[in-house]
Amino acid sequence: MARTNSVNFTGANQFPIASAGTDIFKKEDVQVATKSLDLHDHSAGLGLPIAAGAIAAGSIDGSKLTDNTVTSAKILNGTIAAVDIASAGVANDNLGPDTARANLLTNGGFEIWQRGNGPFTTNASYTTDRWSLWIDAGDSITASRDTTNVDASSGFCVALTYTKSTGATHPHFQQYLGAADYPQLGGRVLSFSMRVRCSTPNAVRLAMSVDGGSTFLYSPYHSGNGTYQTLTFISGIVTNAMYMGVNFQASCTAYLDNAMLVVGSQPANYVPLHPADDLARCLRYYEILGVGSDLIVSGIATAGAQTVYQAWPYRAVKPVNPTLTLGTWSASNAGAVAMSALSNSVLRLSLASSAAGAFYSQNTQAVTLEANP
Repeated sequence: MARTNSVNFTGANQFPIASAGTDIFKKEDVQVATKSLDLHDHSAGLGLPIAAGAIAAGSIDGSKLTDNTVTSAKILNGTIAAVDIASAGVANDNLGPDTARANLLTNGGFEIWQRGNGPFTTNASYTTDRWSLWIDAGDSITASRDTTNVDASSGFCVALTYTKSTGATHPHFQQYLGAADYPQLGGRVLSFSMRVRCSTPNAVRLAMSVDGGSTFLYSPYHSGNGTYQTLTFISGIVTNAMYMGVNFQASCTAYLDNAMLVVGSQPANYVPLHPADDLARCLRYYEILGVGSDLIVSGIATAGAQTVYQAWPYRAVKPVNPTLTLGTWSASNAGAVAMSALSNSVLRLSLASSAAGAFYSQNTQAVTLEANP
């Protein structure tokens, strides 16, 4: 006599199987077997699993799938086409950081240094274009252009050496976005990111204010491991002028590169602008008009004190009438050169003769225009 138990029916539904002709036949065996057969649905303990080949093609719809169980590993690369995504179906917070988006910052890559390479150490002074220093009493900061510690293989970054005394909550190296210059950002959520390298833990973090500077909010600190890390911060709703940059809370040297400010709740990786576009943004706020000796005011006078006027258009329209600084000029048979901003797009140079005859004045240092709304 040989008796075995069923393999694919287990627990209370397992029944004996007679495997020899001399086995006794019990009614209880039949009762268990028929009960198990009545419950049979291919689940665990109630029969063999359903083989894939037994499922008709196209017979399983989405209602048979458990929510949130299909992962990217189960989706063949390149099989989801645009037509498979509902129009406006991907929310901003579902975008990857490598999805290219427009950078709202000027000179976010720190590539433009019209004022020179530094070092810059004065409070409220501009360094690389559109980025300025805020130095608290007793503190010191040195900002310089750096080519050795860039995040990528070439270009420039900002090297900042900070010595703490009192410290503060606001950004010590920042870009200001005035409400009058950026009126369309009001009521929006913004995401700010920057690549930061530092070897001092808990020393440097991102700082942002979107209410005109009353309240500052912060990213986590750089870990201080000496490598570049992407620090990010998501703002609340913009209500006023914005300040954003880095805040120091311990003495250190930090390197900054590739800052991004985008609309939405998903930070974005830095995307370089075309060099012409990058420079054009900077020229909106600061430019050097004439380099060397290429600006000349000249005329012919029949008597002294006659004045010649020349209009010089700016290379870029400014957000406000700029502050003008006239360099050193050389003159022949002429008095001093005068200058005034007629508008946010053109200035006027004037030159008065000192006597009758031809006269001119030629610059040996350029005219600088600065417009920081």
